[in-house]
Amino acid sequence: MEGNALITVGLPLALFIIMVGMGLSLTVADFRRVGQQPRAVALGSVLQLIAVPLLGFAIGGLAGGGILAVGLVLLAALPGGTTSNVLCYLARANLALSITLTVIASLAIIFTLPLYVNWALQYFVGESADLNLPVGKTLITMLVIVVIPVGIGMLIRARAERFAAKAEPWISKFALVVLIVIVIGILIAEWANLPVWLAAAWLPVLALNIGALAIGIIAGKLAGLSMQDALTVAIELGIKNTTLGLTIALSLMKSTELALPAAVYGLFMYASVAGLAVWGRRIDAQANG
Repeated sequence: MEGNALITVGLPLALFIIMVGMGLSLTVADFRRVGQQPRAVALGSVLQLIAVPLLGFAIGGLAGGGILAVGLVLLAALPGGTTSNVLCYLARANLALSITLTVIASLAIIFTLPLYVNWALQYFVGESADLNLPVGKTLITMLVIVVIPVGIGMLIRARAERFAAKAEPWISKFALVVLIVIVIGILIAEWANLPVWLAAAWLPVLALNIGALAIGIIAGKLAGLSMQDALTVAIELGIKNTTLGLTIALSLMKSTELALPAAVYGLFMYASVAGLAVWGRRIDAQANG
């Protein structure tokens, strides 16, 4: 899929629009919540930025290494996105905590993601790898397609709140459409390689998804968080901004194989987290019944 305008231009542009949509759901007050829930925010951030990427390394090693393992680490190092906020809302979880964790992770991965991916390339592929994730270029790319559009969205929200409230749900739907289009594009372009790649990828990807959710619930309860907050952390860990992962793999690193875990994960994560959302609603109904 190298050289495809859909990938080189369309995907980054779509991600820019999606991140504006994330900004439309944020206010300055959301950043103040960090001090209001320090234990939940600290735990969720550490799990998101350290524990889940390490889980990606572990599963990638068990899966036999190679480029797919690097793609798994890339996937594990991604933050959640607006989808995690929507699912937390549907699950009757802590929406304020979800938004706070999403913002922190989305800013922090500007620095952490290049480190994890390049470490994974050295560990799983070695010096012979033609791939690398240039730190400087990645920082600039992240600023342009993550930080700046989020800031634009927040500015629009501050100046035109009613418009932002109407536009944000449509952008969330747009994000799902973009993911589906990219997955279909990969299916068409790499049809001959797919049986082998999918056979290698589906089990590690599923293990990462279930493992991330389990870490969130178990660690949250061990840390003394309420079930609502533990559920929030689990959803934040289990949902990944796969559109960002596809942009990095396809646009920056020019590798369809590297993008495969993110594409497959984008199909799995909705089913598993939807189950958590149903569970969360039952817990909320029992608590308020």
